[in-house]
Amino acid sequence: MRGKTKFWFHKNIWYILAFIIPFVVAVTTFICQGMWPFGDRGISIIDSYHQYVPFFSELQYKWRHLDSLLYSWNGGLGMNFWAVVAYYLASPLNLLLLIFPKSMVMECFSFIYFIKIGLTGVSFAYFLRKRFHHYGFAVTVFGCGYALSSFVIGYAWNIMWLDCIVLFPMVMLGIHRLIHEGRGWLYGASLALCIFTNYYISIMICIFACLDVLMEVSCARKVGAGKKFRRMLGFAGYSLLGGAFGAVMLLPTVYALMASQSASSSFPSTLKFYHNIFELLCQQFTAVEPTCLEGNFNLYCGVSMLLLVPMYLFNKKTETREKIVRMLVTVFLLVSLNTNYLAYIWHGFHFPNGLPGRFSFIYIFMLLMMGYEGYRHRKDCSKWAAILPAAGWLAFLGYSWWSGRVELEMYTWIINIVLLVLYGVWFTLICGPVKKKLFLEIGLLAVMMIEACAYGAFGLCMNGTVNRKDYYSDQKAVNQLRKIIEEREGENFYRAELEERRGRNDVTWHHLPGMSLFSSTANAGVDHLAKRLGFYAVTNKYSYQGATPETDAFLNIDYLISSHEKDRIRTFDRIDTAENRYLYQNHCALGLGFMVSENILQWDYEKTNPFEVMNQLTMSSTGEELRPYRYFGLPEWTAEGCELTTDSWADWSYTAEDGVDGTVTYVYTSEKSQDLYMYFKAAHCTKVEVMRAQESKSYSDEDGHIFYVGQVEAGETVTLIFHLDDTYDKGNIKLIAAEHDMDVFYQIYDKLKEQRWVTDKVTSTSLSGNITAVQDGVMFTSIPYDRGWTITVDGERVEPEKIADAFIGISLSEGEHRIEMKYCPEGFIPGLVLTCVAGILFILMYMKEKSDMNHCENMENILA
Repeated sequence: MRGKTKFWFHKNIWYILAFIIPFVVAVTTFICQGMWPFGDRGISIIDSYHQYVPFFSELQYKWRHLDSLLYSWNGGLGMNFWAVVAYYLASPLNLLLLIFPKSMVMECFSFIYFIKIGLTGVSFAYFLRKRFHHYGFAVTVFGCGYALSSFVIGYAWNIMWLDCIVLFPMVMLGIHRLIHEGRGWLYGASLALCIFTNYYISIMICIFACLDVLMEVSCARKVGAGKKFRRMLGFAGYSLLGGAFGAVMLLPTVYALMASQSASSSFPSTLKFYHNIFELLCQQFTAVEPTCLEGNFNLYCGVSMLLLVPMYLFNKKTETREKIVRMLVTVFLLVSLNTNYLAYIWHGFHFPNGLPGRFSFIYIFMLLMMGYEGYRHRKDCSKWAAILPAAGWLAFLGYSWWSGRVELEMYTWIINIVLLVLYGVWFTLICGPVKKKLFLEIGLLAVMMIEACAYGAFGLCMNGTVNRKDYYSDQKAVNQLRKIIEEREGENFYRAELEERRGRNDVTWHHLPGMSLFSSTANAGVDHLAKRLGFYAVTNKYSYQGATPETDAFLNIDYLISSHEKDRIRTFDRIDTAENRYLYQNHCALGLGFMVSENILQWDYEKTNPFEVMNQLTMSSTGEELRPYRYFGLPEWTAEGCELTTDSWADWSYTAEDGVDGTVTYVYTSEKSQDLYMYFKAAHCTKVEVMRAQESKSYSDEDGHIFYVGQVEAGETVTLIFHLDDTYDKGNIKLIAAEHDMDVFYQIYDKLKEQRWVTDKVTSTSLSGNITAVQDGVMFTSIPYDRGWTITVDGERVEPEKIADAFIGISLSEGEHRIEMKYCPEGFIPGLVLTCVAGILFILMYMKEKSDMNHCENMENILA
């Protein structure tokens, strides 16, 4: 047994190293940055902090409670969780969540992150060995170049993309086998897994697969025309079968995306280039900070590739047609990255929100593949094949530095000049038919490996880390308060929110059925309405910031958890505490469903004044002239460091002065005692400070929301200071104040509370209960409108009304009614059937391909 293990280890040593080296580089780098348990830092940056770790937590919670993955109430007022799974959580490695405790979800995320980075290295190494039939230290070095490229280092925190980055070399190897050997199973199976684990990156892989199969066909001179045609048909068939296997993810997600912000994307009207050629090509150098959110494209995979690719082009072994075709495709990829028309298509007919060049891993793949061939055929290259590219790149680098066309750190220029000189000399020495070069070749590969590892460590340090202690700081307290709520409510439906926001998906992280949500699959109608109601809301995200008594009542926010100890917050009364968190209960929540006037279907919610939107909501719901808000503008303002122009009673625009920290100040002195709310929206302002007496608060969301000033006495002054962002020379400010009438609010509440939907069964995917309507009307629900809901009234299926393009409404006649709702994502059942059928076909085709291979081997043995 020990002998077999030793043999296996020796046989696969270069694969093992291709996994271990990137894995160790990533782990060591984060340990040096204080990753827990060696410090209090975590690796979950940017969206992985706000989205992915909370979604991991919810997935773990559902698995452990044997809850349905189709829907979740823990975020967004209710969300299609299967669409979340399809985009964020479909990796098989996520099963590791089952062995990690809740207190280590972030560590599970990190562990999966490290495993996937290692797998990218071994995947590319395997591709090189099988594609070029060469095995040695070189496949490890190039595998590490792929795993530690700037794309992986810069974007690896998008952990759900990495499965496709791992599988991509297998897709390419599968296409090669299909065209040259007639074996297509690897292509179909790897593509199927790509689509299943992450449909988004699979879009780019599918587009390139079509280009790659044309490359392979044009270069396969030994394959006859008839075989080429049949194998092209095989490519189409396997592609369709791969798509069918992913249908259980694809179909429901397509329907979900049609209801998200992604559906509003349109083709660009004018041609645009993002960067000049110097900025673009300099992204291929080392020690250039990787883009992890905004910036240039991630194109680095080793400075040596800048010499090895020309060596590939100049070598005599590779056919000219193949070199031309591959270079044309590689140049096309670079142009696509830098051109808005083509980038829009590559990104699935959608412009990404940050993270530019999401398909640059394909460009990196092409450079590494050609570079590897250049390295393999180094003996067939003249020394000029290394000298000329080195001199050309040095000239390019020198001109970019001297002309100021590219802004890079001084150390970046120096390191790359040194490396180009070093590689130029080294490649010159190993080119051509010179003997006794083993020492030089091993040294060269070692330098290439050191460069890749150094860049990986550099890039991960540039990305940074987050404070793990803060992330977990309230987990114990909130968990205790959630259990108190569950004991109070039993089987009843409730919603709960957090007054203070740390991340965008805090309620999902804590498994609270709340409103806040940040997801690419977020319901666009709810997102839009949240903005109109005065909540913080931007593309694909909306949060509880901006709540008022009216929205708390209509959205059924029953409980509020806060770090502030008060007797009351709006209509919430303090009822319990746990450590440094306090639990409040809303005595004015209207329930998940309640009867309103039919006028709700004509609710005018498109106004940009959220106070008027809420006035319209209360009037259309009650059918009476009940306006809880009296809004007004703030005319007294002073501007420093900018020129302010009044555009309307609530809108101003400004032009900032150069080199000055500008501010715009509004002062409001109340003429009477009043309950005061304000709404702001301040494009290109860093924050707004709100000061009254000895109290001061600040808000930093430029997209704005409502905030509660408090009970203001007659003669009291409220001061608001907007701090301008000096990176912009222009901006706008919207500011509206409103007096809130609690007596009117209680009239509204008293009128609506009598006709509530009393639920007696609540699960993740079903609701049922009774309601008595005293007259014909509409049952308003705060459930996001989704075609996956099936609704029956008294046993008969009905089509729901769409309220404000966001919520489900059910028209009811006078009398008592039994209402049942069941959820299944639209497209899930047909998608599941297609996936199962495709899975069976893949198994049968694998068995057939294996049988054919064995038959061929037997025939060869007989003939031998």
